[in-house]
Formats: sequence, C-alpha cells, structure tokens
Amino acid sequence: MYPHQEGFENWCRGPQRLSPKSIENADYCLDHFFTYAEVNFPSSDVNEITASNVRDYLQQLATKENLQVTTVNKYVSYIKKYFYYLALAGITPSYRLLDLKGYSFERRKTYVIDWPEHLPALIPYVKQPVTLWLLQLFALGYQAKELLGIRYSDVKDNLGEMTDYLTGTLSFEKDPDPYIFASRSGEPYASTNNIMQLVKVDKDLLSPMPITLTNLRLSYVYSLISQQKYSDKELLKIFRCPPKRLAYYQYNAAQCNLIPFSEEMLKKAGPDAAPARK
Repeated sequence: MYPHQEGFENWCRGPQRLSPKSIENADYCLDHFFTYAEVNFPSSDVNEITASNVRDYLQQLATKENLQVTTVNKYVSYIKKYFYYLALAGITPSYRLLDLKGYSFERRKTYVIDWPEHLPALIPYVKQPVTLWLLQLFALGYQAKELLGIRYSDVKDNLGEMTDYLTGTLSFEKDPDPYIFASRSGEPYASTNNIMQLVKVDKDLLSPMPITLTNLRLSYVYSLISQQKYSDKELLKIFRCPPKRLAYYQYNAAQCNLIPFSEEMLKKAGPDAAPARK
C-alpha cells in the first residue's frame, strides 16, 4: 500500500474514468515509487517529495533497471496524476510537479548491423544455444516463416566457423537429420513462440536492438544494403522479394539508425556473461 491509495483509486475510478487495468498499472508504479522513496529519499512524506526526488527515481529506472523510455514515461504519467490528485484533494498545498517532463527518445528505429560476420564472437556470451541457431539461420537468409521446417541437412554445409559449435547443440539420437528447432520428441515446434520463449534470456545480446524475429530479419537485410556491394538484381535474389519490397527496404535503411556491430558491445554486457551450454 502507498499513501492515500484508496482515495486515489476512487478518484481514478470515478471522475477520471480509468479502466481497472489502468488503475492496476498505476498502483504497481506508485507502490514501486514509494518503496524506492522510503530507502532513497530524505523523506517519503508526500508533502516533502520534490520534483528533483522524482527525477532521481526516473533516472534509476532508466539507467539501473534498464527500462525503455516509453515505459519510464508511463511511470511519469502515473506519478504526475497521483500528485495532481493529492493537490486536488487538499492533501498537499499545491501541485509540485508542473515542470516534470517525460523522457525524450530516439524516434528512429535502431538496428544493429553486420553481426552476421561475427557470430563466433557471440558464443561466450549467449545463455541459450538456440539463440545462435536463430542468428545463424537469419544470417543465411532464412525468413521467420521458414524456421520451423529447417533440418540439419538443409544447412550443415553452410555453417562455416560455427559448424562444430552448432552441430554439438543438436541431438541425433532419435533422428539422424533433426529439425533445428524441435521438442524433446524430435517433432518441430508448433510455433515460433516456442523459439522466442527460449531465446528471451538473450534478448539484450545485440543491445540496443532487442532480439526479435522481425529485428533479426531486418537487421540482416539492412546489413547487406548498407554494404553497397550488391546490385539491386543481386539483392532481389538474396532477399527473395519483389522490387517494391526491396525499394521499401532501401528507403527504411536510409531512415533508420544503423549501428555497426563491434565486439566492444559484448564486453559492455559484462565479463560474467554466462557461457553457452552445449
């Protein structure tokens, strides 16, 4: 419970007409805020909390808890609404967060490019070997819709430096030519959601780009486009897409924030990154 929670909830439910889900989200944010305040602010009394205190808390969310800017801004919204209620109800003499602003953020989508050329460097940093299979298959040009049907024989001659590592992560006991993404029974996963549940432990491996199927496909595409060594005809063949789609890719590549991969990114992840298991 945070101070004046019942009154705030009633106000949100009544005059503000917030949904039960929004009120639940507000409760979570404010409970987190006051838990932090009790330990880190000179006083957690609502009449003594300042805009500067709140900014310190938001900085903690952004830098220490690594919340996305859009998420931090939701905390800003709920905290401001809460202190507006306190002033409206006469609990505080005035509304003290007038100059508290949300965080600005880069509106251009960010993609890390050129990682397909550095897959061996990622091996010590992954926590789930399936992550490297996912990266390798996108680096070979596969699309998300094709992942569930890929067998070892489809790719074994194209794994390069990753051959020994990736082969060692598969089981050949039940099938001499196993599916890359399969359950313990040997049957392919029913959905790519199964894959993403496994790789979510490595979602920040290519930070600041989260690992998602869409991000990996597009970062692979933008990697090749940015190299400027392929003709449009070659790119159409590599991407297996119509000319209109290629034009869309090329336009977006010019608009997005493209960050070349470097091994320094991995070092920033920390020396205690868990090595991949075979």
